[in-house]
This record gives sequence, structure tokens and C-alpha cells, in this order.
Amino acid sequence: MTMQEGYTNIYRNARRASGMTQERWAEVLGLSVEAVRQYEGDVILPRDEIVLRMAEVAGQTIICYWHLLNKSRVAADLLPDVEDVPLPQAVIQLLRRMRDFDRRHRLDDLLDIAEDGVVDNQERPDFDEIVQELMDMFAAAMQVKFSQKEGKP
Repeated sequence: MTMQEGYTNIYRNARRASGMTQERWAEVLGLSVEAVRQYEGDVILPRDEIVLRMAEVAGQTIICYWHLLNKSRVAADLLPDVEDVPLPQAVIQLLRRMRDFDRRHRLDDLLDIAEDGVVDNQERPDFDEIVQELMDMFAAAMQVKFSQKEGKP
């Protein structure tokens, strides 16, 4: 959800998911309507405290993660994209990635690579693939954390 092609404003989406007008959203968050318009128009980024309140009011903690990706170039470069998916889908995706990692004996491969403390040129392609698989598992785990759960407030 970084600011790129296909980007949709997460702050506008949070408000809309809450079913509020800009005026009501501003009132609930203790902001001016103009501040809400600036956030939704990508003029300025809201402060972290405001995003925490948005996430609380909208019942969508994933907004905080997406905000971090938008706010920090470092975070955007290091952290994986995470989708907002229902809990069963998030759990299935994570378990499939874990199962596939195990079936391919990637843990053994990683141990073999790391044993001497050096990733040599011959090991580099496998190491890079393993790291990507681990990042995919991390993204899937984050999706579980931020998944849409039944009965949320």
C-alpha cells in the first residue's frame, strides 16, 4: 500500500469503512474538516497519534501498518505489503507457506548455508530464495495479525 500506481488513500478508505462523512470523521477524531481533506487529498500525512485513533474508530489496525509504509521510505523498502483479508484466508495462506517451506526442507538448507558463517557465491541463489520465502511467511503472519475478525468492535 505504498504510494504508487493503483494507490488508494488509506485515510479516506478508513473513513468510508466507518460510514462517516468528512465532517463526522473530523468531529470523532477531534480534527478540523480541512485536516481530514488534506489527509485524504495526500497533501499531508497525519501524525501517528491520529492514525492510531483512526484505526481504533474504524476497527482496522492494518491502517497503522499501511501508514508506516507511507510515512517511512525505510519501512516501505524493508517491510512486505500486507493485504486486508478475512482471518480464515490469512491463516490458510500462512499455513500453506509454512508447509511448503517444510516440505522443501528449506530449514535444513538454511542451516547448511549458515553453518560456516559465510554465504558464498554458490550458496547465494539458494540463500536469496530462502530469504524471500521467509519474507512471504512474515507477510502472511502479518495478515493473520491484521485480519478481519468476526465480532470486532
